[in-house]
Amino acid sequence: MSIFSKQVATAKASAIEAAKNIALKPLLLRNPEVKAAFNTLPAKVRKDAMLALSTYGNVVFISVTMYDLDSFKDKKLTSILERFLDWKTTTNEYTSGLPNKDFRFDKKCHDAKVGDFEISVSVYAYVKSDSPLCRIVVTGVTEEIVRKETKQIVCA
Repeated sequence: MSIFSKQVATAKASAIEAAKNIALKPLLLRNPEVKAAFNTLPAKVRKDAMLALSTYGNVVFISVTMYDLDSFKDKKLTSILERFLDWKTTTNEYTSGLPNKDFRFDKKCHDAKVGDFEISVSVYAYVKSDSPLCRIVVTGVTEEIVRKETKQIVCA
């Protein structure tokens, strides 16, 4: 068998294995832990929640966006956040436009047919622009000097 034929056989086997894994991924959406995570959201929020499956890895995404909050201590928001406190948590804050925080909760799971996977729940929270309880304020100014080198290839 030629080197090329061996490479073709290896690539073909790899593609077949990848196709099998892709075919199994939708089973994650039926996993009891995914359903439990989705149903952890309050019914009023659940109807607007999004459910998605990663095309690159074994990740199930659940997301919800909340607008017109009085603050980030609004009971509508905190009642959801409290439900995921035992998950790995990350928060990002945005100060352009409306006061906005993204809360992300990740949990590693296992599925008998698909293997290890992750559930990622994101809550995108926006406070009202006229909220007396929460606003964006300038706390300082940072000046930066940017120095960039210009390079080229020189050959003899």
